[in-house]
Amino acid sequence: MQKSAVVDIDPYLILDDDENIRSNVLSHIDLCATYTGTDIFLLKSRADASPQLTTTTSNNGVDSDLDQRYRVNIYGDTESVEHAKTRTLMMVDQIVRMV
Repeated sequence: MQKSAVVDIDPYLILDDDENIRSNVLSHIDLCATYTGTDIFLLKSRADASPQLTTTTSNNGVDSDLDQRYRVNIYGDTESVEHAKTRTLMMVDQIVRMV
């Protein structure tokens, strides 16, 4: 049975000063995909995000912080997806500790 999981990541956690994805993040995702036997995709946010993902600010503008996040999509069998998701969340936790 195929399953998928999604992990959202704030851009400032994975981008370098030149707005490129840091190589150690990509290496970790590749290693995690190989180790767990899953397909993992790191996707940039969509400009046409659904209205549920945006919030209204006090000055009637739209806060687009939520639709600026990167999305890690993980596909595979149930156990492998959960394992890969856990490892991805651990990576985010390690990055947050360094920031």
